[in-house]
Amino acid sequence: MKPVLILGTALMLAACSSSPAPSVQPSRAVAGERETIHAWREQGDGSLRIQVRSNGCTAKESFEPVVMVDSRRGWSFTVELRRLQPDHCRALLPEGVELVWSRDELGLPPSAAVRVINPQAPTPRPRY
Repeated sequence: MKPVLILGTALMLAACSSSPAPSVQPSRAVAGERETIHAWREQGDGSLRIQVRSNGCTAKESFEPVVMVDSRRGWSFTVELRRLQPDHCRALLPEGVELVWSRDELGLPPSAAVRVINPQAPTPRPRY
């Protein structure tokens, strides 16, 4: 399992600054490409279920979730999925696949608000 990249520096900077800090954005040095997703939702246990595009070879290990502090919203975090491994398979999966990350895997506190910031493209039949 790959470690989750957490930009905790923003927390320290926000605590030291008297003026509100801008929201942290991923740097261009972050690996992979920003993935367009079909949909996402937070499960009752706090885990994130994300429906992503797939040609048959997409797995959780195909992505690096980047977790960022959203300093404009208090105790709030954003997650961006970065695709590390392209899916060159040829299966016809217009709905893509669903992948689940727990809060522990993402390094998110249980009470923090979270949202996925990847762009979304419609899917023929959303799973939720």
